[in-house]
Amino acid sequence: MVSGKRIVREILDRHPSRCREVLCSATSLQELPLPQHLPVFRLDATLFQRIDIVGTASPILICDAPEYPSASLSRPPDGLEVLCPFGDPNNLGTVMRSCAAFGVQRLILLKEAAHPFHPKAIRASSGMAFDQALYAGPAIAELLKPEISQWIVALDLNGENISTWECPEHIRLLVGEEGLGLPNGAFQQTLTIPQAPTLDSLNAATALSIALFTYRQRFPL
Repeated sequence: MVSGKRIVREILDRHPSRCREVLCSATSLQELPLPQHLPVFRLDATLFQRIDIVGTASPILICDAPEYPSASLSRPPDGLEVLCPFGDPNNLGTVMRSCAAFGVQRLILLKEAAHPFHPKAIRASSGMAFDQALYAGPAIAELLKPEISQWIVALDLNGENISTWECPEHIRLLVGEEGLGLPNGAFQQTLTIPQAPTLDSLNAATALSIALFTYRQRFPL
């Protein structure tokens, strides 16, 4: 379910073949470039309000969600890859938007992650959920296997200062879930972002964006 007038317009324009129908209340169908073949279902206002979990009060576009394959993590990374366990769909949406902006080749969603096509994730990604290359990954615990962990660089409170980091072109970045973080000492390669000592940690999605920007300074798009 795609919510928000701007995002709905963009998905209709970029991915028309995935669009199936529109849900609206009797008063919410406003100016939208609707294809003639697209069915429109007008719902009772109370029912529509229950379905509109994002709360935009504008028509909801129903789309087919792209399938995404499983990733083989025992192989070395190919370009810029990200491992994400975010269970909050809003945080996951923010990550998808950042990954699209910085040209991440593969966003690998761990089993702890929210569904990338949850309505809140789609809205927070500004529709980039349909454009970012997504892959399914294992649970965080499985990343500790030596044949997998050897390829991982983890963002942590302790590690090499990211400002002096000589990042490789082929990298698999891991960021911990908000609040839970990562197991202490689990990964050999760790990076930390310098910050004021009065702050416990950055928002995980923000920290990942800084790491992606740092990578792109060395390897521009």
